[in-house]
Amino acid sequence: MPPPMVTTVRAVVATVAILALMVCCTRLYLRKFITRAFGLDDCLVILALILVLLFAALSIYLTFFGIGRHMDTVPDEQLATMQYAIYISLCTYLFVASAVKISLLVFIMRAFPTRLIRWLGLGIVGFLVLLTISGELPLILQCSPVRAAYDKTAPNYKCFSSDTLFDIEMYQGVLMFAVDLAIFVLPIPTIWKLQMPLQRRLTVIGLFGLGLVACVAGLARLPTLVYQKDDTDFTYSGATPLIWMNVEFGLALITGSLPSTRILLRKIPGFSSYRSEGKELSEGHGNGQSGYHVGQKRWTSKMLGKGRDDIESVASESEKRIFLS
Repeated sequence: MPPPMVTTVRAVVATVAILALMVCCTRLYLRKFITRAFGLDDCLVILALILVLLFAALSIYLTFFGIGRHMDTVPDEQLATMQYAIYISLCTYLFVASAVKISLLVFIMRAFPTRLIRWLGLGIVGFLVLLTISGELPLILQCSPVRAAYDKTAPNYKCFSSDTLFDIEMYQGVLMFAVDLAIFVLPIPTIWKLQMPLQRRLTVIGLFGLGLVACVAGLARLPTLVYQKDDTDFTYSGATPLIWMNVEFGLALITGSLPSTRILLRKIPGFSSYRSEGKELSEGHGNGQSGYHVGQKRWTSKMLGKGRDDIESVASESEKRIFLS
């Protein structure tokens, strides 16, 4: 019999949550007080961070009531509490995941305000909203009466089979992975057209490409969903997908905030210089246009804020603000 996973769950969940908190707080501080470019995407990051931390707290709470231990060692009274907490975590996964992804999408739309990215980004946001609502309803209403999902003492209850729940979660997981890939691909064509050296374009793509790490975590979670079919030791088998969910959320927040913290690299020797090649960063000071000719006007500047410092810090180490027009 494998050893309990209680310590592993607590250690991984706490570590990822603390790292996400540190990186996001650094991002928010820099945006608010250093670059003064605080915008809607930062507000959404705050919301996403709160949800991620609450989900992490719920995950650690579950370890005190059976998750990570073998089922035959868990008292019945703890099982009842655990099943209710599992039901809550199951019903909140899409909300947390969508909040994180929407915060990243708004950041991309703010950094690259072209018409194509704007409409594609809004389309993905709309899809996430519809997926979250339509996906949560069958999970919330999986049993009749609803409380039978976590309380099998309810009279005359009817619930989805474990196979049905597995299919629902797998379907949602695949769609979320597809959304992750779409978010990663979204800014690449625009980045590639920026008039900057190839190495810097690849650096910018690489920073956004770090989000693929979170995609891998979401993909790794899919095979572990088989715990839904485990009637003999689900308290133990359910620990692994719980770990992957927290890793997915935390890494998505971390990688989505890293471009905003790149300004800190200016303090490190070797990262503060920028060698101009020709006019790759020609700046139109008189008309408010920059050398990044993406051919679109700024949009919803009042709502999204005034800064473009994150892309500036990747493309140029100067203190001049880059406006994508």
